Amino acid sequence: MITSSAVQTTYNQFIKAAQVGMPGSTAPWAVDNRIAEDPAGTGIGFGLAVCQGTDSDFAATLGALSGGAFLGITRADPTLPNLSATFTDKYQNTDNMAVQVAGDIWVAPATNVAAGGLVYFNSTTGALGDSGISNAVLITGARWMTSVPMTQELTQHINLAVVRLNTV
Repeated sequence: MITSSAVQTTYNQFIKAAQVGMPGSTAPWAVDNRIAEDPAGTGIGFGLAVCQGTDSDFAATLGALSGGAFLGITRADPTLPNLSATFTDKYQNTDNMAVQVAGDIWVAPATNVAAGGLVYFNSTTGALGDSGISNAVLITGARWMTSVPMTQELTQHINLAVVRLNTV
């Protein structure tokens, strides 16, 4: 008889409450399917701003590299294969890419942010933050729902914050 070896031998005591690109609440949300347009070949990470691409009507590119309009924030996709360390938690060129266009989503801000504040993104990297972020582009209708650094009761989410998009 063949016996298999253990797949997992250690376990965390607690499940992470949030990860980059996950829904931030059950508030009404909308997600579009876009085709990842990644001319640099480095992948498009989860929880980053994307804009209209140039390859097709359904293309989306990181930040505002295409010069197109802001579309939304990339959602996490746990079904993506980890082909290498380079593409862990990233969409590759031509992948179907989930882009949240409305609702709450967890992101890793590149700057400290305050609940209720305006949301900006770096036009080159797609990273989100406050108005002090490099190459800042305002996301119309978006607000920070939580702060970084977080308040005491939310410390399990250190360095993550929730963005609410109202762009439908």
